[in-house]
Amino acid sequence: MRPFLPRILQSTVSLLHLCPRHHAVCKFGSAEGLFSAAGNLGPEWKLQDHLRLSTAKYSRQAATKDAELDKATESLHEMGFTDDQIIQLFKIQPLSSAPLLHQRLAIVSELLLLGLSVHTTLKVLEMSPEVLKLMTKTLKDRVENMRRLGLGEGNLQQVISRCPSILTLPCKRVDATVRFLKERCLFSVQQVTEILRTTPNAMHEVHQELEFKFQYAYFRMGIKQEEAVKSRLFQTSLTEIKNRHIFLERLGRYQTPDKKGQTQICNPKLKNIVGVSEDVFLTKTACSSAEEYQVFKKLLAREEEEEEE
Repeated sequence: MRPFLPRILQSTVSLLHLCPRHHAVCKFGSAEGLFSAAGNLGPEWKLQDHLRLSTAKYSRQAATKDAELDKATESLHEMGFTDDQIIQLFKIQPLSSAPLLHQRLAIVSELLLLGLSVHTTLKVLEMSPEVLKLMTKTLKDRVENMRRLGLGEGNLQQVISRCPSILTLPCKRVDATVRFLKERCLFSVQQVTEILRTTPNAMHEVHQELEFKFQYAYFRMGIKQEEAVKSRLFQTSLTEIKNRHIFLERLGRYQTPDKKGQTQICNPKLKNIVGVSEDVFLTKTACSSAEEYQVFKKLLAREEEEEEE
């Protein structure tokens, strides 16, 4: 019975004749030989052999790649990468198409120059492989734009580490979202910078969704801009905000403030409603069970469907 080949090996079967090495263990003359090699990567396998398997599916220039891979691995070693980390780096591939070798090295170099460690750089690229497809100038421009919006050293690195996909957003897109938050939701410049620092995923959201979240918190819950920022409102979906708020209302634990901002009960802080996990919300804020909350959400969804009809 013919052994099953992993996807990366299936795509390299047609390239077996290109391998310049002749390992006794692999006998690169058949798919079965390659399968055997993949399961027995012994000491005789050099770093370039591992990298060749990662790049073969994207290039048929194996002979040319030898010299390039040697130079690339030398550069990466100088940057502080170990052999295992280099192999890990070359396994990271964007969904669209593979970046050129020099492009991969340039992006890695730029991330390291930002002050990211080798470990963090690998984590960033694994979380958002499309960053590897950026031109160096594009990456620099987007980083500089975030600095211009108020992210200083330390905060900038934290944002990129937590939400590397922000590097894939054009400057115009980020600027438009920042302008929207200031003009439509009336956040101050400092508050918008804090949103960018603590909830960078908000830059990916459709503007209408951001507005719906803020308007619900502002008009239905009586939440002002400062508390919305501190509680990281935009990291929670609108559905979950509504579920938790209405659940508390029906338990008698939350009351919409009147025109003077007053209530007859002491409302919990927004950070204790949307800024915590569901378990913490239920045990410490709602003082209710998970079963009761699940039943409530189903009933609320049914109510909303009936209203729409």
